[in-house]
Amino acid sequence: MKHTYFSRIGLVALTMWLGLFAGTANAIPTLQLGITGGTYDWSTQTVVSTSPSFSLYAYLLPDAGNTTTDKYYLSMALTPQVSTSANLGSFTYNGNTVNATTDMTYGTPPIDAFSSSYDPGDLAKHGVFPTYFKEVEFSFGSNQSGAFNTQDHPTWGPQAGSGMYYNLFSIDTTNLADGYAIHFDLYNTKLCPNSSGQCAYTTDTDITQFAPFSHDAQSMGSVSPVPEPQTYAMLLVGLGLIGFTTRRRKDISA
Repeated sequence: MKHTYFSRIGLVALTMWLGLFAGTANAIPTLQLGITGGTYDWSTQTVVSTSPSFSLYAYLLPDAGNTTTDKYYLSMALTPQVSTSANLGSFTYNGNTVNATTDMTYGTPPIDAFSSSYDPGDLAKHGVFPTYFKEVEFSFGSNQSGAFNTQDHPTWGPQAGSGMYYNLFSIDTTNLADGYAIHFDLYNTKLCPNSSGQCAYTTDTDITQFAPFSHDAQSMGSVSPVPEPQTYAMLLVGLGLIGFTTRRRKDISA
């Protein structure tokens, strides 16, 4: 009887734990990012594009602190981290070209006119910052989608229904330097009235709400270019010489 009793307690506890986990996994954040046709990388907990050109969606599920009349920001950051200015190609958003790194800001979002140093009200570094990034301000319009969790449905774009607002960013990273990608973060900001709490300075710009790092997004890594015909021919010649040398050594040793 004792064994059965404790088994039932264990079963109830397990059921409650699974229910709690499922509820957490399926909860819809106030802010989140999604990519049509994307895939979810569980190692980094990020929605990743499967093409260098893709549709990125910023989603808002309004609440008292985050309304459709607020200003929101999309950060587009170079990854892996870059700490010195360099010519790393370019990418576009909605037809606007961003040269990496000359059209970008170094540090951690949000951009703050008062101070460029990191403070507790800035976005957490989450393995991305500090690096060069481009910050874009926008507002959510009237476009709505049925509410869903981008972590659960990484391939989806806006769905039939209403309640969740979205803004489209057309992204193209084709011309980005080999080995780099663009990481996207979504957030809302406020101006601090004083230097208390997270506010390091009076009128410091701080993050108020951001898409959880489990609901951010990233472009696919740049693909290495196909060698030019001349380069490819030289490579084959080189491999042939290596093979000839190897055979020659075997003949001599024999």
